[in-house]
Amino acid sequence: MANRPVTIKDIAEKLSISVSTVSRALKNNPEISLTTREAVQKLAKELKYQPNPLAVALKTQKSNTIGVVVPQIVSSFYATVVKGIEQIADEHNYQVFVSSSNERIEKEEKNVNGFLNMRMDGIILSLTRATTTYDHIHKIQDMGVPMVLFDRTSKELEVSKVVADDAAAAHTAVTHLINGGAKRVAFMTGPEFMLFGTNRLRGYKKALEDKNIPLDETLISRCDFTVEDAKSLALDLLARANRPDAIFAINDDMAIGAIAAAKELGLKIPKDLAVVGFSNSRRSRYMEPSVSTMDQNPKEVGREAARLLFEQMEKTPDAKAIKEVVVHADLIVRTSSDR
Repeated sequence: MANRPVTIKDIAEKLSISVSTVSRALKNNPEISLTTREAVQKLAKELKYQPNPLAVALKTQKSNTIGVVVPQIVSSFYATVVKGIEQIADEHNYQVFVSSSNERIEKEEKNVNGFLNMRMDGIILSLTRATTTYDHIHKIQDMGVPMVLFDRTSKELEVSKVVADDAAAAHTAVTHLINGGAKRVAFMTGPEFMLFGTNRLRGYKKALEDKNIPLDETLISRCDFTVEDAKSLALDLLARANRPDAIFAINDDMAIGAIAAAKELGLKIPKDLAVVGFSNSRRSRYMEPSVSTMDQNPKEVGREAARLLFEQMEKTPDAKAIKEVVVHADLIVRTSSDR
């Protein structure tokens, strides 16, 4: 037994009792005598017996585990979402397993398949920025495994979702910039196919319209979600003769990249350029200058995602209904836009 895990069969042989008796004794079944239960539990502890979760899942069709796939494990936003998920999971005595796709669809697919092979009772997922095909998502649905998407979702997927009120949040951010005196607000966003980007663009346009500022399509620019790409894009925007006097970025890293570009060009923040990001990352708080941002309330996003998942797993009366929960985002004004 030294070279392999201890099984209930090993315990049964040592005590000369049946496997079924050991199984029931380990569960403290009152049908088994107290003496036998104590003997079994004592030996199991001595032999360091651990139940095989996969075997239990195969037998009971329930693993008491859920899998979470996030685009970036180091992101404070996703880390806080996971905390929210764990709060609800703990209330249901469930374990949470987290994996990162590192913004690669191949890794996202691998993580999903791994969770399915591990017989997870449910999966919560946020799509990578590269996810444009959904066979792995359809596989989850085809296998009847409960699933919830959050933050990065797709209108092509008929699945329950938890999202920020992206259009309203963008409207709030851009209105704040205009109220601070901005006349030319640039919008830095990501790939066109991403639903949350589309919604934030809608909010950006509505804020301009409400303030009677003509839309200038040349102020809408796309790049990757990194500081480096955003800095390069911002350098181009700020080098123009009629440069923007404010930037609304689709995430905090892009806002930080824009600020880095402004500093390189000798512009003062927020006097020459006001900037607002999105997500309220730790980095945004401790930058110099600190970055104004939209706080998506990630812990509540996680809690709502977990609640939707447990509704499905517990087969509540309305569990089959596809739901979309919208979590309100709050504007946090810091130095980068406080004119």
